[in-house]
Amino acid sequence: MTPSIARNVVTIPKARAKRVRTRISYMSDEQLERFLQAAKEFGPREHAMFLFAVAHGARISEVCNLRISDIDFKNEQVHIARLKGSLASTQSMLRVKGNALFNEVAAFKAWLAVREPDADSYVFNSQKSTRLDRVSAYRLFKKIAKAAGLPETLQNPHTLKHTSAMRLVHGGANAFLIRQALGHRSFNSTLAYVNPSDADASAAIQKAFSQAF
Repeated sequence: MTPSIARNVVTIPKARAKRVRTRISYMSDEQLERFLQAAKEFGPREHAMFLFAVAHGARISEVCNLRISDIDFKNEQVHIARLKGSLASTQSMLRVKGNALFNEVAAFKAWLAVREPDADSYVFNSQKSTRLDRVSAYRLFKKIAKAAGLPETLQNPHTLKHTSAMRLVHGGANAFLIRQALGHRSFNSTLAYVNPSDADASAAIQKAFSQAF
């Protein structure tokens, strides 16, 4: 069985005692841009945290756990300390030429320039705590998603991880690169996104031979 991709929902077969199907919702390019614009209008913290999440496929708890020492402005890199057994990684910060919404360095600098200092070193703090908690971050995401006009199926912050994965898939990245980018320890997690159809495979064969000859 192969997944169907329609209206930004990937339906994927999953083996259990009984056959069930898992639905993965993700944002289209236009929806992602609209969401990040709404986040930026909400504030520099929200823009930086959710851009970080989608740029590196980070869970909301991993966003909240990000420390200032994880950011290397000199080399424009950020360290992602992943949870749930996933692999930690250090990745280049995202920069899309000509689109300020996707400039991760600028987003981090804009937030840190106004961030109130506290006794701890978490990047994303709040007025009440030295570390923004995942429940508050979830509520922020939902509020911004609603402001951006996103449907209810896209009002969960985990859709940013799915969106990151599907951007890689649509960009032609192979399973090894997707696994590394998302920090998957097991390929089974990666294969939830990479499950091409016969038509996809046929198109790839045609392209490969056309480029060679």
